Amino acid sequence: MTESFRVMQIGFGSLGRHISSTILKRENLELVSVVDANPDLVGKSIKVLLQSEVASEISLTDDLKGALKNVPADVALVATSSSIKTVFPTIEACLESGLDVVSICEELSFPYQKSPSIAKNLDQIAKKYGKTVVGTGINPGYLMDLLPIVLTGPCQTVNTIHVTRHMNSSHRRPSFQKKIGTGMTKEEFRKNIDEGRITGHVGLVESIQMIDAALNLGLDEIEELPPEAIIAKKRVTNSFTTIGKGDVLGLKSVGVGRKNGMQIVTLDFQAYAEASPQYDEVIIDGIPKMHQRIEGGVQGDQGTIGMLLNLIPIVINEEPGLKTMKDLPVPRNTSRFWKEN
Repeated sequence: MTESFRVMQIGFGSLGRHISSTILKRENLELVSVVDANPDLVGKSIKVLLQSEVASEISLTDDLKGALKNVPADVALVATSSSIKTVFPTIEACLESGLDVVSICEELSFPYQKSPSIAKNLDQIAKKYGKTVVGTGINPGYLMDLLPIVLTGPCQTVNTIHVTRHMNSSHRRPSFQKKIGTGMTKEEFRKNIDEGRITGHVGLVESIQMIDAALNLGLDEIEELPPEAIIAKKRVTNSFTTIGKGDVLGLKSVGVGRKNGMQIVTLDFQAYAEASPQYDEVIIDGIPKMHQRIEGGVQGDQGTIGMLLNLIPIVINEEPGLKTMKDLPVPRNTSRFWKEN
C-alpha cells in the first residue's frame, strides 16, 4: 500500500501561498500543517486564504513548536528567508523533531564558504537525528549551477562557463519585483541596494562556489559585481507598478569566478519589466563546446515550487546530513513517487 508524504510548510508569503496550493493538488503529497508568523493570518483556514476548491481543514498557526509536537510530518518545507542565519533555528527545530528539510533559502544552497560554522552545525545536527537538509530552487539550485554542472558531462575539457538568465520580471510575484528595484528612481535604487533595503538577486556567489566544488576548477577568486539598474527608455506599466521613463525596470547582476586572473565562470542575471526575449542559456567552451538555450526561459516561481516538491521523495531517501544539489541524485519530476511502508 502506498502513502502520501506528509508535508509541513513553514512560510506563507506570496510564494508560500502558491506552494500550498500546488501541494494540495498533488496526489502523493499531504499538507498537514502551515506555519507563519503573520498575526493577521493565524487561525484562518488555508482553504479560505487560498480560495481553493481543494478541501483542506488546516488552519494557519504561528506556533512552530506546537505544530512539530502535535502534527506528524515527514518533511518540512521552509520558505521564509534568504538568510541562512535567519532560517537556522527553524531548520534546527525541524531536524530535532525528526523531519527532513527542504528550503528555498538561497544562502543554504552552498553555505560552506560564507557560513562555514552554521553549515558544520547543520550537518552535525542532521546526522545526529538521521535526517537530511538541502537548499534548492530554480536559481540557485538548478539553472545557473546544477544545469551547467550536468552539461559538462560530455566534455573532455572545460575552459570557461558562461550562464545567462534573462527574464521578464513582470511575470513574477510583487515581492520579487520589489527586491529588484522596479519603479524606483536611479538614486532610490542605489541607496536601497547600498543600505540593504532591497537585495536584488541572492545566490550568484553560492552558485559559482557549487560549480567550482563540483568541477574542481580551483578558482582563487569569486566576486559578485555591484548590481546595475536597468533604466526604462519609455513609460512602462505592469501589474506591479508604472515605471516612468528614466526610472528602474529591474537589474543586472553578474558573478564571476577567476583563476590566475582569468575569468573562468560568468553568471549573468538580468531581470526587468518587459524584458524580451526571455531565455536561459549555458555556453561551455571546451571539447566539445556546449551551447544550450531554453527559449522563453523557465518561469521562476513555478520552477522553484517544482524543484521544492520534486525533491521531497529524493531527500527523504537520502543519507543524513547537509546536502547541496550537486550531492543528490539527478532531480526529476517525482509526482508519481509514493512513500514506502
